[in-house]
Amino acid sequence: MNEEFRSASMLLALGKVAAITLLLMSVFQILKTFFYPNITIVETHITTVAFTTLLAVFAAFFVFRNQQKLLMAMTAEVHERRRAEEALRHRTDELARVHRQLEASHREANLYLDILTHDIGNTENVSNLYAELLIETLDGESAGYAEKLKRSIAKSIEILGIVSKIRRIHAGSPLLRPTDLDAVIREEIANFPEALIRYEGAPRQVLADDLLSEVFANLIGNAVKYGGSGVAITVRVEERDGEVRVSVEDTGPGIPDADKQAVFHRYEQKRRGVGEGLGLYLVRILVERYGGKIWVEDRVPGRPEEGAAFSFTLQENMASG
Repeated sequence: MNEEFRSASMLLALGKVAAITLLLMSVFQILKTFFYPNITIVETHITTVAFTTLLAVFAAFFVFRNQQKLLMAMTAEVHERRRAEEALRHRTDELARVHRQLEASHREANLYLDILTHDIGNTENVSNLYAELLIETLDGESAGYAEKLKRSIAKSIEILGIVSKIRRIHAGSPLLRPTDLDAVIREEIANFPEALIRYEGAPRQVLADDLLSEVFANLIGNAVKYGGSGVAITVRVEERDGEVRVSVEDTGPGIPDADKQAVFHRYEQKRRGVGEGLGLYLVRILVERYGGKIWVEDRVPGRPEEGAAFSFTLQENMASG
C-alpha cells in the first residue's frame, strides 16, 4: 500500500467525520430550539458541551477504527512483501546453484569434446594415410573399395573440421575487425584451380574475422561439387544500400523453389544424411555472426533449372573510406 493511498484514505475518513459532525450538530440545534424554546443559557451550555463531547468520542472511535483497518492492511502488505522477498531470495539461490551446475557441466562437456576431437582427428589422419597406402598396393575391385574408404575418411575429417569451427563460433561473442574481402575471395578461388570461376569485384574492407574464408570455401565448394561437369561459377561483389552484397552464382542444376528456404536449415532437421547441410549451416551462422543475412535465388529469375545464386550481405568498414 503506497503513501498516496494512505493519505487519501485518511482525508476521506476525516471528511466523513466532519460531515457527520456538522449534520448532527445541526440536527441537535434544531431539536433543542423546537423542544426546549425556553432553555436557559446555562442549560444550553451544559447540553452543548455534553453533545460535543459525545461527538468527539464518536469521531475518535471512527478515526481509530479507520486507522486500525489501515494498520491491518499495512501489516498484511508487509507480511506479503516479506514472503515475496523470501521466495525471491530462495529462487535466486536456486538459480545461482543451477547456473553453477550448468557451468560445471559445460566445462566438462567441452573437455570431453576437446579430447574426442583431438583423438578422433589423429585417428582419422592415420586411417587416411593407411587408406592411401592400400590404394597404391591394391588393384581391381579391392582398389575401388579402398578408394571408397579413403573418401569416407576424408568426409569424416571434413565434418569434424566443420563441427570444430561451429563450436568456436558458439563459444563467445565475435571480435570483428576490418578484413580485406578481395584478398579473401581471391585466395579461396585459388584453392579451386580446375574450376571455371569468374570474379567480378573490387577491393572492399568489411567487418569479419578469420573464418570469413569458410563462407566462400563452402559456397564455391558446393557449386563445384553439385554443379556437374563444366559448371561455371561467378563471384560478384557490389555495394547496395550501404552494405556490401556478395553473390556466388553457378550454372548447375539449381535449387527448386520449395527447397530455397530449407537449404540453410537442413542440418537442423532430423531427416538428413550424415553430415548433410553442415556446410551451409556454417555459412549461415557465420554471415549472421557478421551482422548480415543470406538467401538463395535463381541465377536466372524464374528458371531454377539454370543454376542457383547464393547471396549475402556484409557490413562495410566505413572507417576505411
